Amino acid sequence: MLKSMKDITLNWIKEKAAVGEYLLSEHVIRFLMGGKISVQEIENALSNGNVIEVHQNPMRGNCSLVLGYSGEKPVHVMCADAKNNRLAILFAYIPCPPIWENPENRSKSGVNRMNERFGKCFFCGGEIKEITVGNFDYRFEGQLYVIKKVPAGLCQQCGEKYISSDTARKINMKVGTGAYSGTENVYVLEYE
Repeated sequence: MLKSMKDITLNWIKEKAAVGEYLLSEHVIRFLMGGKISVQEIENALSNGNVIEVHQNPMRGNCSLVLGYSGEKPVHVMCADAKNNRLAILFAYIPCPPIWENPENRSKSGVNRMNERFGKCFFCGGEIKEITVGNFDYRFEGQLYVIKKVPAGLCQQCGEKYISSDTARKINMKVGTGAYSGTENVYVLEYE
């Protein structure tokens, strides 16, 4: 029997994390691959964490933001019911300014500044966090381009990313004119 979003409790989240009955979103995978957080840190945080916010999405239901610690390191993990009796881990990150005053409290100035620039998320109405995307993947005519340090907005509820028209124009211009700062090796793995 599937749990409704209202039935998700902190104990349920902890139980699912403890036995590995969870799914990781692509957003979490990107943070893992970038070395910003590890699976062990996520599991540690969920094992000792507390829900500090509940975000409501009319289409996807509720998501719980858990603050836990891995050693001394604070970790935020956004969780939801994956609808298959598994926990969905939507985001996992280390809280820091300008969005977070401290691990438990959002910065008032950070929220106001990002809402002025990006507004609310079109898809879910969530708050948009101003971020810098370390590696933004851009595919054009079968070729992969990696754009570094892209200013963007990230919805805190559904994970949708937004870039401004000026940023989009600059990316297109750089790709179109071949204004590359270098090349990197790309490792290809097959999971079998």
